Amino acid sequence: MVMERTKTRFVWVMVGILGSMAAASGAIAGPKAAPELDLSEPASDSGLLLVEEDVHPRVRVSWVVGGQERGHSGTMPFTAPIGGEPIGKNVKCYVTMGGTRVETGAGHPKGAVIRLGVTKIDNARAFFAGIDPHTSIEFAVTGIKFNQPVKYHQGTGMMHLKYALGDLEACELPATARNQYLLSDPDDTLGGRVIAGENATPGALDGKENHGEFSIEVDQNDPTIVSMRLRVPYGMLRHLQDPWKSDLPGTFFEPIHMHAEAELIPMDADPLDRAPFVPEVNPKPEAKPGAQDGDTQKPTD
Repeated sequence: MVMERTKTRFVWVMVGILGSMAAASGAIAGPKAAPELDLSEPASDSGLLLVEEDVHPRVRVSWVVGGQERGHSGTMPFTAPIGGEPIGKNVKCYVTMGGTRVETGAGHPKGAVIRLGVTKIDNARAFFAGIDPHTSIEFAVTGIKFNQPVKYHQGTGMMHLKYALGDLEACELPATARNQYLLSDPDDTLGGRVIAGENATPGALDGKENHGEFSIEVDQNDPTIVSMRLRVPYGMLRHLQDPWKSDLPGTFFEPIHMHAEAELIPMDADPLDRAPFVPEVNPKPEAKPGAQDGDTQKPTD
């Protein structure tokens, strides 16, 4: 009994000492409380250029049938660059961010690409049913709102055309010929990644005679609001390597998808010097000493 009372007294003495130490130091048993967030100051702005997704732009696609304009328009949210909403008998449409220029690494590091795409609903049917020969298709997307004032990155306007592999095979064209580019800048090469006359037409959309036209409008009263307009002669939809030279409707295979795009940059950003990209190539192997003409040294592993 004496030993039990001694043990009990010792335990309570230790508890009292530890409790006094905790009170003196202000310590509290249990997990450490997380610091409270200071919400008095707004979070720091990363400066990333983005669109305001809650502000939906208006889209219009039109072409000429029997001398009369046939147009389809509507308000659309920003979506992924696939599918889209039907706006005509054989046309689906979408609006999104990002596009070919960025995907090929030829874009501005501070820029953002706006993109308006149209896709065939049925690949076997005409894209723009009944379109009159020698007329143009017009595309417009208005009311795009950014999170900061922007300006057009001059010369970046373009249209990307994509063709069905079956159509290429029927004309004995390789699968690598699937993509074509109509460029607004006559000197643009997408950073050296396209070849004029083969898969690209530089200056096709520069607004000159018999060419298409590309324009970007930044609202002078509110430079966060942008509109993009594009006019493309129907004949420019013919593949550059199509062996048939006619550009009349129904005489060449149309693309099954195309999109217009342009790059916007912050108001204080400097434009890029878009010098052509020079691809790296392997040097030709040197000939062996005393080798016959046409014989070359095989590269070692």
